[in-house]
Amino acid sequence: MDKTALFAEYGSYHQDRRNRVCHSFGIPLIVLGVMGVAHLRAIGPVDLAVVAAIATLIYYAFIDLRGALLSLVVFAVLYAVAIHLSWQISLGAFVLGWVFQLVGHRFEGTKPKFLENLIYLLIGPLYIFEELFDSLTRAKRFT
Repeated sequence: MDKTALFAEYGSYHQDRRNRVCHSFGIPLIVLGVMGVAHLRAIGPVDLAVVAAIATLIYYAFIDLRGALLSLVVFAVLYAVAIHLSWQISLGAFVLGWVFQLVGHRFEGTKPKFLENLIYLLIGPLYIFEELFDSLTRAKRFT
């Protein structure tokens, strides 16, 4: 599937404004938590958080280069924070992020899209990061 089809399908499960707000907080917290725990589980000099981020960004680049570049910036910021977190805080961020997700889907009245296809676990961050960037740039144009 291409970006348009993936985003249309993902977006159809995220129409409610409250769900989108929950995802805007939840997804970055999940990414932060994953990066924090993965960083602490390095294999020798190999930082698993960096490996996971690079693999994800390569996938994003095949879908949408602009989204991959936006995600690179967000991932870099989240990584810079994550490397200073304990595993407890990282795990807490991960759990809190999922709480936001589940509350959002309760508002929406839909189940999370990834339950149908795990690829949407990767599409969620790309979708939300692009949506947040677009909303910030639209708001800036009108001020």
